[in-house]
Amino acid sequence: MKYRITAILLALTLLLPLLVSCAQDQTETPAPAADLSAAEPAAEPEETEADAAYTPDDLGEADFGGASYVIAGLSNRTTTAVTSSEVNGEVINDAQYNAARTVEDRFNVAISYEDLANDDGAMTNAIKGIVASGEENYAVTFGVDTGQISLALSGTYHNLKAVPEFNFDQPWWIASTDTIGVGNKSYVASSYLSYYCLYYMRLFVINKDMAADLGIEVPYQKVYEGNWYLDDVVAMTEIGTADLDGDGKMGANDRYGLSYEVFYTLQNSLGVAVISKDADNMPVISFDVDRASLYLQKMEKIVDNYGIYQTNYGAHVFADGLSLLCYCNLREVCNIIRDTDLNYGFLPAPKLDELQQDFMTVATDVYWGIPASCVSGMPMIGTVTEALSCQHFNYVRPAFFETTMKTKLSGTEDDTKMLDLIASRLSIDFGYAYNANLSGVSSIDDLVRDGVRSDTVASTYQRLQKSMNKALEKIISKYEELP
Repeated sequence: MKYRITAILLALTLLLPLLVSCAQDQTETPAPAADLSAAEPAAEPEETEADAAYTPDDLGEADFGGASYVIAGLSNRTTTAVTSSEVNGEVINDAQYNAARTVEDRFNVAISYEDLANDDGAMTNAIKGIVASGEENYAVTFGVDTGQISLALSGTYHNLKAVPEFNFDQPWWIASTDTIGVGNKSYVASSYLSYYCLYYMRLFVINKDMAADLGIEVPYQKVYEGNWYLDDVVAMTEIGTADLDGDGKMGANDRYGLSYEVFYTLQNSLGVAVISKDADNMPVISFDVDRASLYLQKMEKIVDNYGIYQTNYGAHVFADGLSLLCYCNLREVCNIIRDTDLNYGFLPAPKLDELQQDFMTVATDVYWGIPASCVSGMPMIGTVTEALSCQHFNYVRPAFFETTMKTKLSGTEDDTKMLDLIASRLSIDFGYAYNANLSGVSSIDDLVRDGVRSDTVASTYQRLQKSMNKALEKIISKYEELP
């Protein structure tokens, strides 16, 4: 069929062994890239490795008579992360373009993107206006995570779990769709409809040459064996820290064991979450004071002695060759670290100790939802969203992650495996997502940032526990009222 042939051509395109530029930052102009136009197909193209690995959707056939499917988002966040209107030679852009055209041809629709605002507050107000006026012009709308949660609680979006075309067992629906929902209701999603779920996942980056000079083995084997712990990070940061200028104090010209951004994602990767889910996907306060105290004991050694904090998600200290490790999101690898001559590699967040069963990767994201004002076009919206998510998982995800990240940025097979592992453990924390609606959580969702110490964590939690439970009960009641 026509859409299948297009998919095969796209697979061939993505397999070309070219070094391509990284996804541009939300405020940056994409760098020029090589021409990725595909060669003329054979009359009967053979199945490629990529095509063999293709995960199909389970949608039936449909013809929507040229209906318009418009994605709306933020000009400073989602413009380049969702879809593309023309081919420009940049691998991710072109994968998005071809994915959209494949779905258009298959279901006879017209897919486009529209910027509604250039800041988070304006976008939230725009979405409210769309729903209040009963507009059906926009199929899905993207917005900043906490703002989207507030819109969901106000009844602005459809319950995605009630959309019959969505199959949440498919891999383009990452587990976070359930994580940020309550019970059998999810009004916004973090998924492969855009590549931001990868862009904002957190990880450790290590300067391999510096590690070799210091006699430190890059701990790939520890990760493979499941024995990569926070104690290992503490030990490495201690060795990596040095007063290079000899003035007896640590300053801007000295070397640090770790440069880092905020730690709320690391805290959750180490199992120190404020809220967890029960068997029915209902949120419960589950803050473990003893585990939190253990986490802080270890982190205090790093923060007090071996680490340097960087604002605005920066990775500049690492890029300047002045830290052994960097804890950041993948965006900073793309936009800061990638442009250096450093020989660097990737590591997942470690385990807190032997009691933690598996590694966990925590990310933030730009969520999307279907405006509640959309009524008549829901079968088309459900079908196209599922089909486009499928195409993005199969082709845009590899374009961003496999081709760009692995081929361009990582140097070894070990680093490729590390990125695979990191992405396979991807999740979003409920407490962070609902931060603006959960009184008290904002005071302990990043214990390090908020100055909580190992000897004060119990009293801090005791002081906030009542207000947190009350706020969580209010959220659960809201979900019960929503359709």
